[in-house]
Amino acid sequence: MTDLLGIALNFFSSYLIEVMGVLLVLGLIFRAASYKLSKREDAYFSSFISEVEKALSASTNDKEEVEDVDHFLDTVLKQVSDKLPTRSVRYGNFSRKKEEKDKEKIEKSAAKSIARHKKTVSLRDFVHGEKSLFHSIKGEASIFKSKYPPNFDDLTDRILEKDPNWNKLLNFFPVAPISRLNDILPGLFVVFGIFGTFIGISMALPKIAAIDFSNIEASGAILQEFVLNIAFAMKTSIAGILFSLITTVLNTMAPVGGLREKTFKKLSTSFEEIWNAIHGSKSIEASLQESLPGLLNEVKRINSYIEDQNKASGT
Repeated sequence: MTDLLGIALNFFSSYLIEVMGVLLVLGLIFRAASYKLSKREDAYFSSFISEVEKALSASTNDKEEVEDVDHFLDTVLKQVSDKLPTRSVRYGNFSRKKEEKDKEKIEKSAAKSIARHKKTVSLRDFVHGEKSLFHSIKGEASIFKSKYPPNFDDLTDRILEKDPNWNKLLNFFPVAPISRLNDILPGLFVVFGIFGTFIGISMALPKIAAIDFSNIEASGAILQEFVLNIAFAMKTSIAGILFSLITTVLNTMAPVGGLREKTFKKLSTSFEEIWNAIHGSKSIEASLQESLPGLLNEVKRINSYIEDQNKASGT
């Protein structure tokens, strides 16, 4: 155990600042990539929500309940799907206008000329992207059929959990853990800085005992090593504070978690609107109004029964 601790201390005493530098670079790369992905997701789902609202306004009457929920969902999602660009286009960094131009080029010339200008996305990527979202929504049809409003946040979480474009960065790295790791990087850098300071001090203090104060010239090498260890302790603290400041500023300027939460809430509200459209936006109020006369009659009946019992007991 002591040997392992010694090996670890020797490694970090030599490469701690380099390790912190690598973590900083990786953090910057993943933060930038995660934020770019989250911006794309927010733009895509904003378009999705806008098209859902248009489809609902054209397909429903606010006061009427939809009878065939499966057909209604298919119709609405088909309209939304036709209006939205495919996710393959979205993740290839191309607009609709660019996509149309590329299609014209494909019709006029060989596909090889297009391959130099746009990123090719396989059918598997497409199916696991856009279709997985619509398929997941249809898979929750039983929730939309229920007359009782569900927890729309839980519903949204289940749907997005099956969407790899939402959950994966570069189709491999999980977005949520990486985002949380980036959020704690500033604190980690401070801890690493303090850790390096203690390593430097722990390595410097034994050198004092080896100094021969009666022969300072002969102890010059020891004093130099002592100063280098103290300098290492100071450098790690400075590096930790500096790296922590950089990542804190970056996390503030590119808040991945906040952006994803905003997108999540908008999508949850959209699913609530779909449920309201299926059951009528005033279905709950209407149900209460319909049941109110019966409740009043029942209260009157109970009240009459109690009065009769009181009269009977009084006599």
